[in-house]
Amino acid sequence: MSRHVNGAGRTEGPSSESASLVRHATNPFMSYTESNAAPAEADSAAAGAGAGATTDPSAAPLADAAELDTEDSVLSQFHEDAIQQAGVGLFQFMLFLVLGLSLAADTIELFVVAYVIPSAEVELCMTSIQKGWLGAITFVGMMIGAIIWGVLSDAMGRRRTLVWALTVNVIFGIVTVFMPTYGTFMLSRLCSGVGIGGSIPIVFAYFCEFLTKARRGKYLSWLLVFWSIGGVFVAFAAWVIIPRTGVMVVIEERAHFSSWRVFLLVCNLPSILALLGLTFMPESPRFLLEAGREIEAMRVYQRIYKWNHSDPCAQYALTELELPKQRGYRDAERAPSKTIMAGLVTALDKFWSRLSQLLLPSHRSTTLVLLFVWFMAAFGYYGLSIWFPEFIKMIKSRDYSTKATFVIDAQYEHNYFNYTISNTKYINSTFSRCKWSNAILNHVDFINCDIRESVFTDVKSSRTNFINSTLIANRFVDTDIYEYRFKNCTLLNNSFQAMVPGCKLDFDYNLHYVDVFQENLIGQISLLPGSFIASYLLDKVGRAKMIAVSMLISSGAGFFMWFLQTKIGVIVFEAAFNMVFISGWNALDVLTTEVYPTNLRTTGYGFISSVSRVAGVIGTLTFGQFIEVNLAIPMLTTVAVLAMGGLAALRLPETKDVLV
Repeated sequence: MSRHVNGAGRTEGPSSESASLVRHATNPFMSYTESNAAPAEADSAAAGAGAGATTDPSAAPLADAAELDTEDSVLSQFHEDAIQQAGVGLFQFMLFLVLGLSLAADTIELFVVAYVIPSAEVELCMTSIQKGWLGAITFVGMMIGAIIWGVLSDAMGRRRTLVWALTVNVIFGIVTVFMPTYGTFMLSRLCSGVGIGGSIPIVFAYFCEFLTKARRGKYLSWLLVFWSIGGVFVAFAAWVIIPRTGVMVVIEERAHFSSWRVFLLVCNLPSILALLGLTFMPESPRFLLEAGREIEAMRVYQRIYKWNHSDPCAQYALTELELPKQRGYRDAERAPSKTIMAGLVTALDKFWSRLSQLLLPSHRSTTLVLLFVWFMAAFGYYGLSIWFPEFIKMIKSRDYSTKATFVIDAQYEHNYFNYTISNTKYINSTFSRCKWSNAILNHVDFINCDIRESVFTDVKSSRTNFINSTLIANRFVDTDIYEYRFKNCTLLNNSFQAMVPGCKLDFDYNLHYVDVFQENLIGQISLLPGSFIASYLLDKVGRAKMIAVSMLISSGAGFFMWFLQTKIGVIVFEAAFNMVFISGWNALDVLTTEVYPTNLRTTGYGFISSVSRVAGVIGTLTFGQFIEVNLAIPMLTTVAVLAMGGLAALRLPETKDVLV
């Protein structure tokens, strides 16, 4: 079998395993031939010049045009050789940083809601259901964005589409900061999610198309380190900006511009910096070759070479003469459009036809297996990412309840309460002509109590209730002790004046960002060693095997969930689980990037990524119901889901030797 492309040129270094550039003795054109023998380069002259030429007799004969392999194979080999000659150095490092910021922005978009909700729920007066939807709306936006931007990237270019996606993310990310109501806040969060949804599919495809086959696995795995760096960034930003206790949140809510809004503004920085960095980056040369824009591709190769070689006299070995012959545009929408909108309209016109190609016989099996593995991985990981902190919260809540102070049969007369009372239960107690002023009642219950002729002034309360009690001739002035706090009580001649306006929801003051920060930080940092392990083993073990091994080990580790009874135990298990699981997920990212041809690379990845977002929503909702149930249910669910995903991964094709 042989491959050749018309064009004059020189020979690239020989290889026994891949096609190489050789020059035929009687034809001054470049050819890609697949041979176990080393190719030779012979000097040749134009016809009639009289110059002689020699050829290595061991070189395989060139094929006729009828015997050519697909154009994709020819372009892939040319691209591989061109990148090898351009080298890997400063250019790839700068691109690594720029795309890493884009990847960090994806993590921030996912985790920022968890830090915002405790503060925003007071100002926007969100119920539990509304808070759940605020978390889910980000996944919905990312699902939509992954499909749209993925298809557009294959049609309009990696860099161009990524710039548009990040621009949408930045614009609506900033708009979100100033949204005054829950509805407008949700809408802007949805649009922001749509923007960042294109980040992962495009980032991996864009970066891998500047790397040689030998370096792809390692460098892509290193790129995923930024995913955890994004998580660390958002945790530190929350620690510095957002109030650290529930009481501080309520007090700070009176400010004109709440700190959680400042936090949202700061979280746009990675996307903004990535946008600025992309202005200095070129389009993917592999995409340009695929689109028939060979001259532009060659300029990109030459630019990479200049970045990677400090010697000003150094010259890139390949020239325009050695490009594959001009083939014209394979698809009409791939021709450079005069306007961005014209290209967008043309690309969207063929949106469904491009998606349908993923289910053609040549891709159907791979697509279906990938969908299943991604669904299982996302369902398990995002489900557990909700279960871990909620389970810790439940453990702490139970521990807090056991430390409650019980005051029984006490009598208070003319007492003055101007301090914080926490975790206290007054039972069968009497309060006569007492005064509560500038006090905070946090998790306080008055059970079977008698309260008469007392005054509550400027009192803030959380999880505080009056149960089976009698209240007579009391005054409530400028407090948040609303009617729902009185449960089965007898109320006579009480007055409620100048009640605190705004949200009447019962906000929990037992919010401590120290704990949230620690749990999230440890969980994110634990991803780092897993990413480094993946970068070392990815090319040695192979993508598919690493996915299977990682998911099966994670599945087996799920049995240890049965023994989780303490906060420390949960955090340690989460860190170990993340470290093992992320190595497989890294391999899954890399394999998904490599398995599709150039014209479907981001379309396929985007479609699969969107399905994984759906799995993430289902996983969080499912595991969210497992907090109060027997540990066997989340344990067996985790074991079963990850085991099925790991076994299915064994059917995935190996892609470590694939040319992009």
